[in-house]
Amino acid sequence: MGTRQLQPGRPIQEAISELDSLMGGESAVENVVALGQQAVPHLEHFLLVLPPRAISIPRSRAVRALGELGAYSVLMKYFELYEKPGDAVVLFAEDAVRSAAARELARLGSDEVYLALLKAAHQRATSGLVQALGAFRRPESVPLLFELLEDDLCRNDALIELRKVPEAARPYAILVLRGRTNSPIRGSIATRRRRCTLQLLNEFGISEADWPEIRGYLHDENLDCVIHTARIGFAVAPESAAESILEVLIESSARMNWAQELEVIELLDEHLAFAEPVVTKLAARHRSAGERPNWSSPFWRIVCHILGSRMDQEP
Repeated sequence: MGTRQLQPGRPIQEAISELDSLMGGESAVENVVALGQQAVPHLEHFLLVLPPRAISIPRSRAVRALGELGAYSVLMKYFELYEKPGDAVVLFAEDAVRSAAARELARLGSDEVYLALLKAAHQRATSGLVQALGAFRRPESVPLLFELLEDDLCRNDALIELRKVPEAARPYAILVLRGRTNSPIRGSIATRRRRCTLQLLNEFGISEADWPEIRGYLHDENLDCVIHTARIGFAVAPESAAESILEVLIESSARMNWAQELEVIELLDEHLAFAEPVVTKLAARHRSAGERPNWSSPFWRIVCHILGSRMDQEP
């Protein structure tokens, strides 16, 4: 809005100053909003001209007041003028302000707002930006949401929003796993994206025709990916594939943590008719290699769970 000097009257000055008070609470926003449109230029100056701070509360209050007053053009301009702060503390505080501004703008639901939010999220995504984009439920958001599966701060929100658009997310997830998108999928740098993508496909379901594109993840270095893939396989793979899926799953158990071990046991219990002969065969194979039952091993605990007392009868 330039650098022209504002000359606020005393009520406006006091109301704007109250935004800085950590004791003001909701009343700080209410008092500014009560002044009506005359407060908008002063809120605009507060948000766009004054520098970002290490504490987000005052600027987030200004954003909420602008939203209540319908000054959406100021919030749009806020995103247009955004420059990433160099100080890490200020950066994370300003993320909260951006989230608040995104939520206010999402009320409009217009194409212009959607495109502005999408551009802002590409610059630097925040939880509020992801939630605001998700409110539009547009397929154009899907590639960015899959990108954010590697972002520790936005991953959960991205998963939630992807679940709202399964018709667009399912085919894109398969493209991601096939390496046909710009999102890296191989190696440790993309572990979270692989795991979350397989988790989503397990929830969405896939067709039998898609299984050949997915089954290679049974051999993934990440055991959560292996388990998700096994679940997908049991749902869609031909019955003849059950034995090979179980073998990979059970032989991978030596590296599993407690939660993963319980998940595998649950999966085997669901498919006990297939599991028992495979477990019997694998236990015999391990014994013939000179291995004895070891209760500190997830493999042998799984064997004991499936075979029970029959385990003692195995050669």
